[in-house]
Amino acid sequence: MDSRTLKVELQSYGLKIPDARDIRRGGAGPTGGIHLKILPDSEANIPVVGDFLDSSPYHLDQINGEYWVFRDDIALAQVELMGEAKFYEHKTSTGIPMQKMGLLHCSTTFATTLLQTCDFWQDRRRCKFCGIELTLKDRSTVGFKNAKSLVETILLAKELDGISNIVFTSGVARDEEKALLKYAEICSEVKKATGLPIQLQIIPPEDLSWLQRLKDSGVDALGVHIETFDPEVFENITPGKAKIGFDYYVETWKEAVNVFGRWQVSTYVLVGLGERLETVIEGATLCAEIGVYPFIVPFRPIAGTPMENVKPPKPEIMEYVYTEVAKVLSKYDGGSKSSRAGCVSCGECSALPDFERALNPSNVRFKKFVKPIGVS
Repeated sequence: MDSRTLKVELQSYGLKIPDARDIRRGGAGPTGGIHLKILPDSEANIPVVGDFLDSSPYHLDQINGEYWVFRDDIALAQVELMGEAKFYEHKTSTGIPMQKMGLLHCSTTFATTLLQTCDFWQDRRRCKFCGIELTLKDRSTVGFKNAKSLVETILLAKELDGISNIVFTSGVARDEEKALLKYAEICSEVKKATGLPIQLQIIPPEDLSWLQRLKDSGVDALGVHIETFDPEVFENITPGKAKIGFDYYVETWKEAVNVFGRWQVSTYVLVGLGERLETVIEGATLCAEIGVYPFIVPFRPIAGTPMENVKPPKPEIMEYVYTEVAKVLSKYDGGSKSSRAGCVSCGECSALPDFERALNPSNVRFKKFVKPIGVS
């Protein structure tokens, strides 16, 4: 089994590890995972918590001090584990543990949620898969990250861990104008202090002139995440986003590409929400035509959410979707290799970049990997 196929299998079935007690289980985006380098040529965030792992045939064990992924009793692939970031051991000047200010989402990408609350969570607009506010309940983060503490944290992460790009996500603010102004101020200060490329993830702003203002503040790439292209799933699973409307997402993407450039705008597309697969391919094709990267990711259940008992999609489904979308992207110059910052640049939660490289082996981007550590 090659590393690309193994990545797909592991992200669908999960990987049993000796001790998962310290694994992050809430927050925005895919969670409950560990970072693996699947030798020789793939990296992945792999789920290691959740009831669906009970039926996984995969587990992690050691052979002569080296970590291997086993399927049942057969050793399939040697892997390396990304160690704890060095900046996690430090605090900001105001005494906040830096691990509460942000995390390594891969060896090169620092990520944090600027606003850890979401107005959609207060009523029926909430996305049913999202765990953005769960980390506030267990006090593993802070509700709003200020620029001073972020600059201190990111500078140290750059010095000690060698990060090369930044991802700022956000919940939906009640006062959008005030939030966007604050995000712009933070991005401006972080850019001046660190010089690192920044991706900001937001919902479509009511005033699209904000896109240029964000670009001028130091944002290099933009994430505007629709999650699904299936109209029924859009309405039932992401009702708050459905109220914004599909057409306005498309309008926002087009203007964002005008501002940031092709492939510097991306959208998360979750597979496994109950969508018709043809909508994924059709939506990804639309994105590629516009110049938006469709970041295809298998759904991963988060405990404490309405979809906590829904299993990830089967690997054969993901392989089909990845193959078809990679074919679409191959028709256009760019793709994941062109992204300056963000989830697409990191690429660990999706195997789409791996399928792109299979079609065009020259599209390879090598990343430094943090010194391996144990998991028990």
